[in-house]
Amino acid sequence: MSLVYITHHDESIFDVEREYAAQTATKQGGKFGNASKKATRFAQNLRDRLNAEYKKQSVVMQNDGVRLLTDAKKAFHRTMGCAHIPLDPPCAFLRKNQGVKWRRENTHMCPKGPGVPSLPRPAKDDGKCKVPPNFIRRNIQCAQRTVACPPPPRYVDTPTGTRHNLVNSGLLPQFICRKDFGKVPIYISKTKKMLTQMRAICDKEEARIQELCGGHKRGQQGRASGAAGSAAALFGGPPEMPGMRIMEHAERNEILEGLRQHLSENTKQYQSMPLLIDSVAKRQRKGKLESDLRQVEQDILLIETSPIIYVSQF
Repeated sequence: MSLVYITHHDESIFDVEREYAAQTATKQGGKFGNASKKATRFAQNLRDRLNAEYKKQSVVMQNDGVRLLTDAKKAFHRTMGCAHIPLDPPCAFLRKNQGVKWRRENTHMCPKGPGVPSLPRPAKDDGKCKVPPNFIRRNIQCAQRTVACPPPPRYVDTPTGTRHNLVNSGLLPQFICRKDFGKVPIYISKTKKMLTQMRAICDKEEARIQELCGGHKRGQQGRASGAAGSAAALFGGPPEMPGMRIMEHAERNEILEGLRQHLSENTKQYQSMPLLIDSVAKRQRKGKLESDLRQVEQDILLIETSPIIYVSQF
């Protein structure tokens, strides 16, 4: 291993740069002029790199094992460290809470600026200074003037003094004091008014249908029985339509019986379907059954609610 003995510590890379620039400046000619420009550019790049390294951050190990994160501040004559790192003896093994601890070095100093300006004095009115209000005294006076809330009425039903509120107990007649006590509710009046208007609209529509059917008048018996009466009681005899006939009662019952039977069969098939619909065919069959059930229910409702049904004779 070779040994290097350093006797002088007054050298610096900047001294070499200045020395090289002085040597190149003495020489003249285009060749030496280009060399001096290259040297100047190299020195500028080196200076920028050193400045960047100077501004970096480094870690400093303290004696108590705490590492401080500080600025690098690299020096020009800094050594590369110890040749041999000293080891700790076996008895000085690492114990709990004695490892490396990180801590950032706080070198920030707040600049001392001018003090906080004092508060302005209150404005003067008529040569007299206004005194700010005393909020504590004002709150005390407001609390003294406030009327205390009376306790709610109660009643005692046991010798030991069990108390209950009297307002909602039912012992106090409180509903007779309402303004609408003993009067018809508003929603009932509105419902009666709505029914009257609907009845008038139905009468007008019935008169229009009578005019279209040939001017037959409604009998007194049909007016009393309403829409649930037979066709003869409603209009005093149904009007005749060319090419049409009125469906008989037996035929109506037969059709209704067939529709109800068809409804029950479709309902049984729909309820017998599997719970898991995982194929296209099952999905289509379910949709067809639902549409058939819906159509049969509508047909049954139409036949049951229509007193007069015309059927074509052809």
